[in-house]
Amino acid sequence: MITPLACLLAAATCLLLPGPFAQARMVTQIVPTLTVTEEYKDNYFQTGTDPFEEWTTSYELGFSVGFLSKRSKIYLAYNPEYTDYKNLNERDSLDHNASLSAACQVTRHTSAKADISYDGHDGNNTGESWEHSASASVDSQLTKTVKTSLGYDYSNSFDQQLRTGEYKEHQTNKASASIRKAFGPQNSIGANFSYETDDYKNSDADEYESYEPSAFLNYWFTRRDGFETNLEYEDRKFDTAAGNDFETIAGDIRYIRKFNRHLDGYVKYRHYISNKKDGDYVIYHPSAGVDWGITEDSGVSIGAGILFYDRDNDNGDSADPFLDLNAYKVFNFSPKGSLSIIGSSSYGESDDEAASLGYNITYEAGFSLSYMLARRLSSQLFGSYKLQQFKETVDRQDDTYEVGGGLTWNPLKWLQIGAEATHTNFKTDDASREDYEENTITVYVRFIPERPIRPDKVLSRRSLEKELFD
Repeated sequence: MITPLACLLAAATCLLLPGPFAQARMVTQIVPTLTVTEEYKDNYFQTGTDPFEEWTTSYELGFSVGFLSKRSKIYLAYNPEYTDYKNLNERDSLDHNASLSAACQVTRHTSAKADISYDGHDGNNTGESWEHSASASVDSQLTKTVKTSLGYDYSNSFDQQLRTGEYKEHQTNKASASIRKAFGPQNSIGANFSYETDDYKNSDADEYESYEPSAFLNYWFTRRDGFETNLEYEDRKFDTAAGNDFETIAGDIRYIRKFNRHLDGYVKYRHYISNKKDGDYVIYHPSAGVDWGITEDSGVSIGAGILFYDRDNDNGDSADPFLDLNAYKVFNFSPKGSLSIIGSSSYGESDDEAASLGYNITYEAGFSLSYMLARRLSSQLFGSYKLQQFKETVDRQDDTYEVGGGLTWNPLKWLQIGAEATHTNFKTDDASREDYEENTITVYVRFIPERPIRPDKVLSRRSLEKELFD
């Protein structure tokens, strides 16, 4: 199995390769920073009754060093932080946080990236959380038409479990590989494989191991007409004796009609079969919709369909409407402002958030709006909504929405002042968890002598999802 050491080695490779640094002048920068943050929460423990107010003051002294050359970018940071609680004095602590980000062009046709993060927050008290993570990826253009990718993600965290609401420590590992071959301007064929584990420090029903191979084919038989098809398989085994192991086979085919350069229409059919101990679970899913400006990672696709359920267990058969949604788009509507939108819908077996709950339907939607109010004053508004419906082992629905905004002022080149307010609302019909509302206000002052060098930080879909939904 790939271990976190693989990520360290990948990052070290970027650091030690002499070629990139010898071929171009390297810029080195060391930047100290000091940040003082005051935060208020009106429902610190996220309970439905008797909310507990808490004020915290944190002092973070950061050190960063960046290396930038024509073919390599490396960023190291160490940020010790002392947090002082107004009421929960026993939680006062000095935490150590460190990170490494590296990207390098190993050869003309091979690139590598690595990220390592150590978040040292104390996790001994309910309500605290921390996560140590590492990831590495290598992309290679083997030939003019064949591209491969290898990836690994590791996380060891102490955070709130979706199923129970309790804080637990667990470790996830995911290794993946893919190959893609293009033939023609729009035609491609490929395969993917991933292996994933989720292990809890103490035995838990959500522990599992899974294997997921898949394949796809995209083919256009005229300039305006084409189709896409996918085939997926998953074999998941749980570590407990509950007998929840399953195998899932899913496939879909989509006919596409191009109306113009930016707008497509489609008709799609998906078939889903899950074999479990208590019987097969079959879904027939026809749908139709439109794609606007769709690329590999940007565009809006929306459609409507029906999920026809055929169950062997006690849940019986049914038919439910389903909205097909896949959206990620950045609108730069002026030199001063931009709007990012994101949305998705899916159904299938629950992931590492609540693996033992089985089949679920998920909808996510969010936005982030940034605007320069003045030369040194910027603003941000953001909001998100997430709906999860669990329909197999329990009859449960979770709704979470969050709205907020903030201001950032740079009165001096080396001084930054910011303020942000966020409102979070969580509702569930599960008896083991409570509904709650929480308001958070954060104010900070940061002293920074110069802007630090960073590897290219493009607002990707993945980073926006993490910002809005995690």
